[in-house]
Amino acid sequence: MAMISFRPDEQTEHELRELTQGRDRSTVLREIIHEAYVERQYAQARDDAERLRHDEVDKAELARIAEEMGDGDAW
Repeated sequence: MAMISFRPDEQTEHELRELTQGRDRSTVLREIIHEAYVERQYAQARDDAERLRHDEVDKAELARIAEEMGDGDAW
């Protein structure tokens, strides 16, 4: 596992103290990085969904598939 060091400014140091509240800094920093990563993934998924919602080629393909599958009540 890689070792990472950084120099927090005064505000970041204060915020980190508030977030740790007796917890291990490394654990808290891993949680923060993981949360930021997950949020980025969700943001990308939202952007992709919005793009596809307006994509006429994709909508036509979905309509073709729905027609090919027939009546949804059969399922």
